[in-house]
Amino acid sequence: MTAESFIRGMTRAAKQAAASDVAYHMAGIAGYTDLHGTGQPGSVAKATEFSGLSAPDPHTLKVKLSAPDCEFDRKTLQPVMSPVPKNAGDAANKAFNDAPVGNGPFKLEGGWRHDQGITLVRNDSYFGDKAYLDKVELTILPSQDAAEAEYRGAQSNQFDYARIPPALIPQAKATYEPKHGFISKLSYGINYLLVNVVNPPLNSPDARKAISLAIDRDAIIDGVFKGFQTKATSIIPPPLKAYYQPTVCDVCDKPDLGRAKALAASGGLPPGTKVSLAFNTGGGHEAWVQAIGQELEKNLGLKVDLQPSPFAELLKKEKADNASGLFRAGWSADYPSAENFLFPLLSKHSLPPGDNRGRYVNERFDDLLAQARKAPTEGARANLIKEAERQAIGTDMALIPLWYRSQYRVFEASKWAGVSLDFFENPSLATIHQK
Repeated sequence: MTAESFIRGMTRAAKQAAASDVAYHMAGIAGYTDLHGTGQPGSVAKATEFSGLSAPDPHTLKVKLSAPDCEFDRKTLQPVMSPVPKNAGDAANKAFNDAPVGNGPFKLEGGWRHDQGITLVRNDSYFGDKAYLDKVELTILPSQDAAEAEYRGAQSNQFDYARIPPALIPQAKATYEPKHGFISKLSYGINYLLVNVVNPPLNSPDARKAISLAIDRDAIIDGVFKGFQTKATSIIPPPLKAYYQPTVCDVCDKPDLGRAKALAASGGLPPGTKVSLAFNTGGGHEAWVQAIGQELEKNLGLKVDLQPSPFAELLKKEKADNASGLFRAGWSADYPSAENFLFPLLSKHSLPPGDNRGRYVNERFDDLLAQARKAPTEGARANLIKEAERQAIGTDMALIPLWYRSQYRVFEASKWAGVSLDFFENPSLATIHQK
């Protein structure tokens, strides 16, 4: 692996033909737009090489930015900037995509077995501390009731590690915590309702605020999650302490039906309006999504159309030009930065195929983010980021926060030690070892 490996990987992901959903993390590198296009319909790439990347020698990667960005170093944690070998080819190379070669503590054995699983074996050529495990078997379950199937598999000793359906978290804690096999972590993440702010019926801030005020988050957390979630009143979560402002969403704390109905009326959302609420199956979302649907029907008189689908189909719905209504959404940080919650989800530079799938555009918001990138101190950045969040969430209600991402897992503690969740909410495979 050399500096050229990184240039290959970053160029491969940034090219327009790759149509990467996460290429925008490299948008601040000089030459990105020439390589990727603007992302708008009809945009054509002008280059095949990344002008902002160079390798003066095999051990040095030089990155030229198109504008100052005092947090660019943090963005390199995003996997889109990973190196690839020469045989990777372009992004359409199915052979490589099914059996990629990386430089981590594990490597693939036998490639990706679609809808079945992935086998990892220890990479003895890894440059860091070698993994303890010889092999890891990852099972791919059908999306329908996947969380339930994982947990049942853990209970029957089919799996050593699993997620937990929300309704069963109290049971899992009571069973596994005494055996030291229960993981609980407030992560760098947020669960929210994605709102299409362009197409009716939720294309006005008042309509979106009415939706938020009609939702009793505390009741859902107590009833569905048995208290195992934390109500969100911001998009930027508590672990980012310098940037966290819990009062930014004044319509997220407590339901206010009188105000909700008044805002619905002024926002063009009268009783009887049909509002779709799409969500992905298999992630344990059914119960709380149904609860929100019932509250919106009861409190605002709306006709809520629940639309369950596999996750891949949900993403297609979000990106469709005629998308409307509400979508179940969650976000986990790509790197430890408050900007990583605002720029990907709300900037005009992250419109589809990027993650700004609600299509929110506000010039003042984007200008504040641009100023924050240039700010040389964290204090100055925090002030600008907070003001940007007040614009997008406090004033425009571009997204509807629900609860912060509290992650829960179980594992077989009688067999394994060194088990934890990493920054990306994945199991710490490289540190796990047999007792």
